[in-house]
Amino acid sequence: MLRELSIENFAVVDSLTLEFAPGFTVLTGETGAGKSIIIESLAAITGERLPASVVKSGAEAARVEAVFEASDAPKALAVLEEAGIDTDDDLVIITRTIAPGRSRYWINRRSATQALVQELTRYLVDIHGQHEHQALLHEPVHLRYLDEFGGKKIRELCEEYGELWERLGSVRRELEDLRVIDRERAQREDLLRFQVNEIKAANLQPGEEEELLREREVLQNIERITEAVAAAVRALGGEHEGAVELLEMAVAELSDAGEHDPRLGEIARQLEEAAIIAQEARRSLDDIAVSLEFEPGRADEVESRLAEIKRLKRKYGDTIEEILGFCERAEAELAALETSEERIAELERQIEKLERQAGEVAEKLSAARREAAKKLEARIIKQLAELGMKQAVFEVEIARTEADDGLPGTDGKRWAASGEGIDRVRFMLSANPGEPPKPLREVASGGELSRLMLAFKTVCSRGTEIPTLVFDEIDVGIGGLTGHAVGRKLAELGRGAQVLCVTHLAQIACRADHHFVVEKVPARKKTSVIVRRLDKREERIEELARMLGGRRDQAAARAHAEQMLEQAAEEADKKAKAK
Repeated sequence: MLRELSIENFAVVDSLTLEFAPGFTVLTGETGAGKSIIIESLAAITGERLPASVVKSGAEAARVEAVFEASDAPKALAVLEEAGIDTDDDLVIITRTIAPGRSRYWINRRSATQALVQELTRYLVDIHGQHEHQALLHEPVHLRYLDEFGGKKIRELCEEYGELWERLGSVRRELEDLRVIDRERAQREDLLRFQVNEIKAANLQPGEEEELLREREVLQNIERITEAVAAAVRALGGEHEGAVELLEMAVAELSDAGEHDPRLGEIARQLEEAAIIAQEARRSLDDIAVSLEFEPGRADEVESRLAEIKRLKRKYGDTIEEILGFCERAEAELAALETSEERIAELERQIEKLERQAGEVAEKLSAARREAAKKLEARIIKQLAELGMKQAVFEVEIARTEADDGLPGTDGKRWAASGEGIDRVRFMLSANPGEPPKPLREVASGGELSRLMLAFKTVCSRGTEIPTLVFDEIDVGIGGLTGHAVGRKLAELGRGAQVLCVTHLAQIACRADHHFVVEKVPARKKTSVIVRRLDKREERIEELARMLGGRRDQAAARAHAEQMLEQAAEEADKKAKAK
């Protein structure tokens, strides 16, 4: 609730601080006394746009500060927590300075944006009477009022639907993320598949390139190699006596002589090993000689294979091993992409199921809303009649729109949906006989909107969960018995919320728990506004008498005022005892 409002250099106010309490509070005063300044300064705290003229003449800037106790506004505290702003004992201090061309905001002494202030004050205060800040003019609010009126049944259906809608949204977002890259994914799949096939078709083998390079070296020098092999074979032993035979002869001679000289035996053994090596070398040379037999086209085959490896190396890696590693990674990525296709199909099945379930609950919710709407219409019309709008017609329009991507209905159609269901709710009003009901923004005056809001506050058990309600212009065009009815309803509303009301009617003011009077006073060739709290009974009688027009017959007006206060007190006592 609002605990304190401070104003400096705002319009004709030099400096003013008001302390407020729970319950029903009225602000009264002569026409033009400045009551609207109090409301405008409070509207300034909510982030309303204000003309530069609100800055008092001669001052550089105006300053408005409001202190709220937010223990009864959990949504406001949630906004602060999300913004990282701490509170002390759930107190919220909002400050605004207004200078020509700019405004600055603070929340709990921390600089804040206008958007954050507007979001926060949505849950702290609701001002009725100025079109720019009346909840009933915002049609999305209408659905909330209807659901609040509908009570437990609608609340449970809303919760069930909300859970389904949240799950559906999560699955849809995942699917959308996959589909956004679907084209890129398909292109990537084609590329990977081509790369894998190209590498596998090459049938590369580790170490193959090195072998091919050696073979090419041989083929390029085959004549020189052939001649060298042939000469070496001849030297080792061929048709004529060669190195192998000579070694074997030397071994035989030295072996016999070694019986007489051990040194010769050792040499014989060394030559024997050399002979064995020479024999093995000759056999290897024979094998090489066979392999050097000319194969027509082999050189071209080797060059072609090396060119293929070189081409693949330019694309996939510096070695055959790196190319094969690239192929393995590409196969793994391709498998993952193919799995994403399966995920898309699974998500599509989930969406179909969730849409069907959400559609069924949305239809039940819609039916419950239509049932509640009929009751709400009757209750509001009754309340409006008691508030002086006897000819008013109030209707709740519930509509829906077909959409290809909507939720399936029981009628086979698809309906556009949101987190609140498939219904669009709009309140329609005809305040004058013969006029068809139209949207509130088109037909309702400030006073009518205030009374309509008062009617809603009366019939909706849960209200809007906003702790401070401000009513301005609520008594426009009413008086007498209607004024008493409005006063009773405001007083009743004040038992569950903090209610501030600017009024010209004594019938309303007499029922207030707290009474302020706004006055303009001349001071040093300028006019200032002061606000007095009327704590004494006599002060209230005087003010009520003035409001009743007691200038001509002051005694009668005072008597009437006193009677009104007594009657209001008696009714309040009865209400309290009844509870």
